[in-house]
Amino acid sequence: MPDQIHKEVLLLGWEGEENLGLRYIAAYLQESGISADIVPINGFCSSDISEAIKKAGPRIVGFSMIYQRMLSDFKELIASLREDQIGCHFTMGGHFPTLEYNRALRCIPGLDSVIRHEGELTLVELYRHLDSPEHWAEIKGLVYRRDGRIHVCEPRPLIEDLDILPFPLRGGEIRRHRNLKISSLITSRGCHYDCSFCSIQEFYRGAPGRKRRSRSPENVVQEMRSLFDSGTRIFVFKDDDFGMARPPQKRWIEAFIRSLEESGLANEILWRISCRVDEIDAEALEALRNAGLCFQYLGIESGSNSSLLAFNKHYDVHKIYESLDIIKRVGVDFEYGFMMFDPYSSMQSIKENIESLKYICKGGRAAVHFTKMFPYVGTAIADQLKKEGRLKGHFSIPDYSYLDPRVDQLQTFFNTRFYNIIFDGQGLMSRLSFALMDSVVAERFFSETLNGKSYRMGVEKLVNEYNSSILDAMELARAFMESRSRREIWQDWAVLGRMVEKRLSVHGSISRALEDLIPN
Repeated sequence: MPDQIHKEVLLLGWEGEENLGLRYIAAYLQESGISADIVPINGFCSSDISEAIKKAGPRIVGFSMIYQRMLSDFKELIASLREDQIGCHFTMGGHFPTLEYNRALRCIPGLDSVIRHEGELTLVELYRHLDSPEHWAEIKGLVYRRDGRIHVCEPRPLIEDLDILPFPLRGGEIRRHRNLKISSLITSRGCHYDCSFCSIQEFYRGAPGRKRRSRSPENVVQEMRSLFDSGTRIFVFKDDDFGMARPPQKRWIEAFIRSLEESGLANEILWRISCRVDEIDAEALEALRNAGLCFQYLGIESGSNSSLLAFNKHYDVHKIYESLDIIKRVGVDFEYGFMMFDPYSSMQSIKENIESLKYICKGGRAAVHFTKMFPYVGTAIADQLKKEGRLKGHFSIPDYSYLDPRVDQLQTFFNTRFYNIIFDGQGLMSRLSFALMDSVVAERFFSETLNGKSYRMGVEKLVNEYNSSILDAMELARAFMESRSRREIWQDWAVLGRMVEKRLSVHGSISRALEDLIPN
């Protein structure tokens, strides 16, 4: 934990990567004449955090909580800080407290207020009126506790012109890859779409204003130039959706590329975006690639049309394949999000998902992985599950059962057999995905010393072997359970386990070959 000097506002949140929400707020506070700093809470115990707060001596501590599964952790942390005699004002922002401000304040007695939606203007106003609680009712976007009651203020309009905001506060530990500095940034806030499992639309819906707003291309490139001059060579765009298909976004991209070229950055950097499958445009993608785009994250989500319909994705499996073909032809690498299990999963939809993963990952261009859909608070699919009486578990960790009980068994089996492979940060899937990314970086920046193309071909071969083994094992388990009753599945569980382990036995040799392949 870095040493702290006195700060008037201290912001606490998870920072696996740069927490741009907190960093924008900190920068805006400082521009407003209020000293502020960020304390990342990952990896530190409550006593370390308490010490940092005491050392900084802030008047306000702001907590960033995005997802409800973090509720118990923040409840425990804040209770510990109060027990340690930290008496300053505690406020909280993020998706969960914005949507469930009453629950947040009731579940966390040590919390004084919640800041809903975008936090920059509201937190500055709260700071300036901190000693005048009679004015709090006039602070738009604030929810606060007073005299045993919770008071909800009028929502604050969303910031229309994002260019007025200062660039995010930078500092702390710098992410690097092969000693190249990595920086995160955004070009926009919000999303046009309404996926049933996503809370982004709900986060912005309660506040007046356009739900998606973009910075000017020139403003984005100005920030990139500043970061480049301080050593950044890899940029990760954290937009909810970096669109390409709509005419306004196409014009934005043209201006962005022109500005990148004029700045001299286009041939000196590597960058990554997140994009919907149905936003892929061949012409725009090629232009972006020529300006340094090397990676994109695709929210594919499912390879079953029934699940895509339940997710309200507005596209079908054919569109996924069409977009992947464009990406391959243009020559941009991709990663993807994929939910094998959702509340309406069936043995048939899982079979379709496995078949789709074969196409998505063919040739070793991506490593097979998947997850289960989580019913986040405020999402349409969580509300639907509640209406159906299928939402169960603790509020902070909600869950659901499947319509076919055998799917519950299949998910349990997948978790048991594939967890360390797919979900562990040091598992084979993560290591292979890292190597795919590393080979692109090697070819982009170290072509004179590292044979990036040969490295890439070797990695793809290993990824292809991994994909074949994991997909065969998944389909084996699915077909095994589909042909049996629930009782028979439990009886033959160990038999299935041994059969699957045979399919996965190649992973040891893949792992050893990968270690030998990655260049120093």
